Amino acid sequence: MSYFKFIVAVVALCLYADILHATNLNNVSTNADATLTKITGVVYSSDTNEPISGAHVWISDPELMAVTDADGFFSLELGTVTEPITVRISHIGFRPITENIEPDELQSGSPLEFVLNPSSEMMSPLTVLSHRVMNSPSNQMGTDKAAFLPIDSGQFLREAGNASGIRKGGFGIDPVLRGLSGSRLNVRLDGLTATAAACPNRMDPPTSHIRLSDIERVEIHRGPHALQYGPSFGGTVNFVSHKSPDYIDFGFNGDVRAGIENNTGHQKTDARIQGGTENWDFLLSGGLSSTDDYTGGSGLTVASGFQSYDFGLEGGINVFAGHRLTAGWSQSFIRDADFPALMMDMAIDDTYKFKAGYEWTPNQAENLSSVEVNGYWSLVDHEMNNHNRDSFNMRDAVALAETETYGVHSKVKGQYNSGSYTVTAGIDQLDVTGTRFVDIKMGPQAGNSMTYNLWQDASIFNAGIYYGFEHFIDRWTLSAGTRIDYNQADSNDPAPRFENTDVNSNHVNFSVSAGITRQITSTTTAGFYVGRGVRSPDVTERFINFLTIGRDSYEYTGNPDLKAEANNQADLVLKSEFGNFSIETTIFASYMTNYISAVINEDLQPVGMGAPGVREFQNRGDALFSGFELAMNHNLSRSWFIGLSSSFTRAEYLENNTPVAEIPPLESTLNIGGSILTDRILPDLSIRRVFPQTRFNEEFGENRTPGFWLVDASLSSVIYKGVNLSGGVRNLLDEDYYEHLNRQFNPMENPSGGYLPEPGRRFFVELSVRF
Repeated sequence: MSYFKFIVAVVALCLYADILHATNLNNVSTNADATLTKITGVVYSSDTNEPISGAHVWISDPELMAVTDADGFFSLELGTVTEPITVRISHIGFRPITENIEPDELQSGSPLEFVLNPSSEMMSPLTVLSHRVMNSPSNQMGTDKAAFLPIDSGQFLREAGNASGIRKGGFGIDPVLRGLSGSRLNVRLDGLTATAAACPNRMDPPTSHIRLSDIERVEIHRGPHALQYGPSFGGTVNFVSHKSPDYIDFGFNGDVRAGIENNTGHQKTDARIQGGTENWDFLLSGGLSSTDDYTGGSGLTVASGFQSYDFGLEGGINVFAGHRLTAGWSQSFIRDADFPALMMDMAIDDTYKFKAGYEWTPNQAENLSSVEVNGYWSLVDHEMNNHNRDSFNMRDAVALAETETYGVHSKVKGQYNSGSYTVTAGIDQLDVTGTRFVDIKMGPQAGNSMTYNLWQDASIFNAGIYYGFEHFIDRWTLSAGTRIDYNQADSNDPAPRFENTDVNSNHVNFSVSAGITRQITSTTTAGFYVGRGVRSPDVTERFINFLTIGRDSYEYTGNPDLKAEANNQADLVLKSEFGNFSIETTIFASYMTNYISAVINEDLQPVGMGAPGVREFQNRGDALFSGFELAMNHNLSRSWFIGLSSSFTRAEYLENNTPVAEIPPLESTLNIGGSILTDRILPDLSIRRVFPQTRFNEEFGENRTPGFWLVDASLSSVIYKGVNLSGGVRNLLDEDYYEHLNRQFNPMENPSGGYLPEPGRRFFVELSVRF
């Protein structure tokens, strides 16, 4: 066929199509039953009643698609409508809905309302600690409620179900979830790696560098199920920052808090100012905090003072529609933190953090929701010494440590008619250096000096990729995710013990999680999750060099030849609502292989004075963890509620049924709260019962822990628009108690060597102003 004939044929086809189109228009105009219309609607979230931005709206016939805007609004031109249309709406993190809309519903002119239910509420053992709803009673713990916030994020997490913390002083509570702590917990800030602890004794766990006033909610994923955030073994704690409001014209808002607590002498002040326009926004925040020594219920004084201040600046630019750049810088400085359970105190802990990111949110992409690329960098400069201890008369001990972390993460999220998918990839680098200097002042070795290479100038590199999806079939939700990680560790300055050995270690870890959820009735949901999370040994387990970091006086040493440990876990989740009563429970069991623990090695001799021996990190064997979390809530009226929560974990080595160390006991909490005077006054009462821990590991210096009762009460009031005043009392009965995970006094600080008591009765008051 010649080019001329081809062109003639194309023109003829176009004319024919034009004639057909005109004929159809004439048919439409003469059809009395046909209408030319459009559909408009707004999509809301059932749990917050807030509009959902970025929800995908599909119409099958005619085949059309739209994405909701920042106000949850969408509009589609339908043309001729004579039959009911089928609308399907989906968004990542929510269950999709399908509704049939009659033609007469489209003629009202008013936008239709569609409500999506969060899928996360019905999937996996996940707890979200979010804002307390100020205009209605709630039993949820919140970072933004008008009550004096804890000293650090680790203390805050202590109040969640089956969560506890290790106390070594007045600062830096090290979180424990289902009896797992340290690197077995994946702590993240906005999905990115948080700072790593520079101190070998974890005086500064990652949670100690996270400002609670900057956090909107905390997501606690129990078990190896949140693999998209990185290698997950025992759980993932993701701190989610406040998001900037959607500004149109220039505007700004902020809040200021100031509070004080007696007994601990805790004083805390912080402020946040945020503002912007439609195209850019910023957040400036900062705070001051300090404590003094406190007294326990028996009157025993515990050294626990510290001072800290921090500030940060974040900003974002909407380059053009759907494209956003963000960046942030923050610094925190901690001084003179007392740790009476350890051999030294924390003199300095300076932290510097930077992050930057890019996000693309396509406006009309059918299967693509967002693309993100984020990078981060952090540096922790840490010094601990004994300069304020009596031991300083005998020896001058100083330890300097520095930890640097950096990495890049990317994420692609999308959806299709029956579900959603997520793909992530990331690389992370950790570099740790540290040296301890000891000058002997007294005794036969007076005048001598010793130097300890704490971390052997160690580094760990991890590269991982994850793919996961959620698929919805009627009332069923199927989800699965898989992750593969390459983990490599090395030492650039091996200690004498390792000079003639290969300290390089490499692991390729494969993790997987899968679950199925069934909405049995409109108010009852059951879910079953299984997962396998694999964790490579951390820098302490691989490279710590003869340092006392445990519950006892033994020195600990690393082992580069450790195998990766695996957690094979199953969770059964049940959730139901019966009118004003709701109940949620999770039953779990974890079979852990190659469990890593510190075992006494008689062949190794300690390098310091007073240590009875050396513990070397080894693959101890297999262990079984099991337990439950239970939460019940009853709304007594519109203004009052009562809630009961309980949790328990049992853990033992399968080889000889010996209890695993540092497992918190059974505990329950009764919470009563509500509102009076039209929600202007919010009272709250908490009664906590912790039972004795009769299963303990004597090999690790553990003892039986007595049970106790704890009563807290608070009262919050809105005294003016945007002005809240709160006050209360903690440990109302002045109970003399200690948590099972609290460390014992260092004998040089308290010869009795008893456990660190928790603070006795203390009153607090706080004023917060929003503008």
